[in-house]
Formats: sequence, structure tokens, C-alpha cells
Amino acid sequence: MNAQLAPRTIAHPEFRGAIGIARIDVTPPLGIYARLWGSARHDVAAGVHRPMLATALVLRDGASSMFVLVTIDVVALWQEEMDRIRSALLERFRLRPAQLIVHPSHTHSSPMLARRHAERPGGEFIAPYLDSLPSRLTELVESAHRAMRPSVLSWAYGRCALAFNRDAVDTPTGRGVCGLNPARRADDTVLVGRVTDADGRATVVLVNYACHPVSLGGANQLLSSDYPGAMRELVERATNATCVFLQGASGDLTPRRSYESDVGAADDNGQELGYAVLATLKGMLPPATELTYQGIEESGTALGVWRPVARREVSGRAHAASEHMMLPLKSLPTRETILERIASHPPAYELERLERMLAMRDRIGDASLGPLPVTVWSLGGALVVATSGEAYSQYQLELRKRFPERTIAVLNLANGATSYLPEEQAYDGDNYPARVTEYARGCLEQVTAKTIELIAHLGSEPDL
Repeated sequence: MNAQLAPRTIAHPEFRGAIGIARIDVTPPLGIYARLWGSARHDVAAGVHRPMLATALVLRDGASSMFVLVTIDVVALWQEEMDRIRSALLERFRLRPAQLIVHPSHTHSSPMLARRHAERPGGEFIAPYLDSLPSRLTELVESAHRAMRPSVLSWAYGRCALAFNRDAVDTPTGRGVCGLNPARRADDTVLVGRVTDADGRATVVLVNYACHPVSLGGANQLLSSDYPGAMRELVERATNATCVFLQGASGDLTPRRSYESDVGAADDNGQELGYAVLATLKGMLPPATELTYQGIEESGTALGVWRPVARREVSGRAHAASEHMMLPLKSLPTRETILERIASHPPAYELERLERMLAMRDRIGDASLGPLPVTVWSLGGALVVATSGEAYSQYQLELRKRFPERTIAVLNLANGATSYLPEEQAYDGDNYPARVTEYARGCLEQVTAKTIELIAHLGSEPDL
């Protein structure tokens, strides 16, 4: 770029409005059926490593439109459970569906929370826990609504090297495995959102990072929020603000230390991300401030001087759009075939795979097309994009490439739990996500194209 045509101001994408935050502990009861991993040798949780939390963030723009984001430390919420929660919140707060995002952290040290496990050891705790969530989360959002204060939400990108690509191959056997693949570069983007009140005090820190919370594997017997919990603890101790984790497009990403029994792995992984978040926060300008070119200061050479000054205006406009996509499905085993395999008493790891396949078949029936909701929020100069799938990181990379003038947060498994959205080349080999997903080849590319349309519909120019 010609230096004479370079921008003369630097500023964070920002949104000004009323913002409130509230949090509760939603750790399931000890003794609950907690066999999530096929390799696990235990059925019930023996204790708690780090508590599992639910957080509500409520935003109101200058036109009095309300937007609600609820995060919860569970691996996922099956669609029927998500529908119950969303129905309660939509009715209570009179929201349009696009104004509500319910988003799990995807920690794999939570129970599966499937009602079909009621007869298993500790299964009697599952239904009461799930039945309590709609009312508890409604009360949580009410608390956040009461806590709303005039605030500014600012965003900045940082970097964290915790995540590795996980589409790997076991060389001796040639089998595809979910493990570190150092040969392929992983997306290291961490996006930090900072909410400050009228006094300039940070009240909320949002952390959007793409990496499966699988620090702990089948040998771990403790309930845990995994690395997001350790990250939140570090950031909150340093900032006195409530830290909210947003799981990014992590379908192909895993942490450096994965599947361990030692909870120290989750703590170390979380602290690595936490320090990256704090470094990003340290580099941010104060709220409603921009760095502006002041001119030349003569010295040994001509020095270009930049100084922070108050911004003339911060956007108070927010918009939402959603699309209920129908994607082509792969040819999957019939329900009868799956039940026959289950009846043959397979090993525990194979039983887990079959039960997940059965749950998928029960959800989609015999249809040739499967649903995938996509939601986009425009908050000033930033975007929040949420899907119910487990998108590969290529999804967020492509969106950020397509709209470089916008700051974009991407959320996986939001507003439901469908299946993996692998990139097209993942279907060519023995690749776990492509093997188990319900969606046919090309699904991620279709979702990407539709998301670009939704963003364009909201307006692709930043509202700064």
C-alpha cells in the first residue's frame, strides 16, 4: 500500500449498548453416569476437578433490541434438550430465534447427558438434571438482564499455539487417528472481547478459541470444565472480570496435551491460553479510543507520531439473521442394522460408537437431508457466527479471509448438536470426523457459502 494512502487511525471494532452478565454453577451431581469416552473404565464421576459453569451475557442496542448469549460447560446438548431450553428463553424474553444463542463449551469431561442412559449406573441423575436446566437458565438470563449497564464491547485478535491439527495417521497401521499432526499448521487465532463499564472498568472478557477440550481422556474420572476452566480462572484473577469461553471452529483441532488422566494437563493447557488472552488484553486501547496519526516530529529522522484520542462515535447498532439450512446426508446404516450390532455385545469402545450412531439415526430418521441452523449477529464492527455443527477451522479462516474488515467470532455446536462439518478433502481418507458425520461431502463449503450470504445480508461494511 502507498504510505500516503495508509489509514490515519487505528481502532478496535466496538459496540456501545447496555450489557449485563451473570453466572451459576451447573456441575452435575457426583455419582451421575459419566461414561463419555469409549475407552473409559468407569461409569460414574468420582469427583470434580473444576466446576462446570453457565454464563449469560445480555446485550441491548440503541434500538432496544435484546440479544442473549448463554454458555454452558457440557459436551453438547441434544436437540430435544436444546429445544426445551430455547423455547423457555424465547417465550420468557420475547426474542426472535436469531436473537438467542445457547452455546456449550464442549468439554469432554462432562457426562453425555442422554436420557437413554437412565438405566445405567448413575443414570437416575440425568433426567432431573436436564429437567432443571430450562428454569435455571431462564433465572440466569433474568439476573444478567437486571445487571445490564451502559458498556462498550471492544474486540482484538491475538495468537495462541495451544491448538494442533488432529487429522493424523498412525504410520505402522495406516489408520486415521485423532492425534497431533504437526505437519499441518493449525489456526492459532484467539479473539478477545472486552466489556467495559462507564468508568472504564473491565467487567467481562470473552475468549473465542478453536480447540477441542480433550486435555483429559477416558482414564479421567473427574467432572471438569477442562482447559477453558483453567483459562477462565487465570484471566479472572488477573482482571476481576467475568471470563466467558466461546468454542471456535475446532472440528480438526486438539490441544498439545490431549487424552491424559492427569488433570494437570487441563490446567497447563488452560494457562497457556489464559496468558495469550492477557497479552492480547494488554495490547488493547482503552474503550472508545482510537490511535490517530498526529504528523511529523523532527528528530534524527522524520518521526511519524501516533497518539490515542477519544473516538467521535461508537456504534450502538446490532442486527441478527438466521438460516435453517438443509444439507445432503451420507448413506448411513439403518436403525435395524445398528441395533443388531449393539445386541452382539461389542467391546465398550465399539458400543459407544454404535450408540452415537443410533442417536444420530433417531434424530434424522430416514431423511436424505439434515438440518443445520446458522445464526449471525452483527455488533458494530464485529460479527458472531454460530452453527450447530462441529465445523473444521477452515470455516472461520475462510470467513475472516472473505471479510477482512470485520472481526469475526465463530461458535461451534450452538443452538443444537448435529455433527461434524469436515472440509472436502477430509472425506478422501480414513478420517474420523468424515467417517462419523451425517453430512455428505461438500457440507462445509455449502455452509460457508450460506454464511457469507447472511453476512452480506446484514451488511458487509463495518459499522464503526
